[in-house]
Amino acid sequence: MLLIKIVAVFFLSCLTAIVYLMFRSHDPFYVLRELTNWTDYHQFDTMIVKVSREHNIDPRLVKAVVWRESRFQPDMIGQHGERGLMQVSEIAALDWVAAKGVSNFQPDQLLRPEVNLEVGTWYLSKAVQRWVIWDNAVPFALAEYNAGKSRVDRWIRKARQKLAGQSVTAQVFKENIDFPSTARYVRTILSRYDFYKRRGPLRIGDPSSVEPQPSGT
Repeated sequence: MLLIKIVAVFFLSCLTAIVYLMFRSHDPFYVLRELTNWTDYHQFDTMIVKVSREHNIDPRLVKAVVWRESRFQPDMIGQHGERGLMQVSEIAALDWVAAKGVSNFQPDQLLRPEVNLEVGTWYLSKAVQRWVIWDNAVPFALAEYNAGKSRVDRWIRKARQKLAGQSVTAQVFKENIDFPSTARYVRTILSRYDFYKRRGPLRIGDPSSVEPQPSGT
């Protein structure tokens, strides 16, 4: 009888802790999916941290993009041929190939997590650095990652016209994205990024390491 009580108390304690974690996170459904698919949700964390450090970008932002693009499924192929964890297009991959001098590249290599994360993070980091002069580079970079630089330029011009030439903040920029899918894409990733930031650093490898923050955040 005593053993049963101990087990019951332990079970209730664990259940209480899980429920507390779910609601404290502000996204209980994500936490529930994470707990039931722990390996899927965390199997690439080490790779994400490594490649993010190499490109001086916050791993939590990269993970938020991976979550939105593929839900951590490395074999995903998009409607327009985008591949892998970060749904990298062939055009973006060829930019990376040219910049890095990679030889014998084949698009199907993007289905390999380490290649996909390298290319996708390189591309995202380039976008963040391009918009670093703004008050928060991340929304501009995410919009570019989804819709391309030319459209970001157009949305900035649109915002400037409304502001009579005044400076465009990240918030104003987001309000002037006239592609509903891109506006939703940016909002969703920013929300997930905030979720990961509330959890603290993505601690893989050396727990004392300090993760870099993307410029403009």
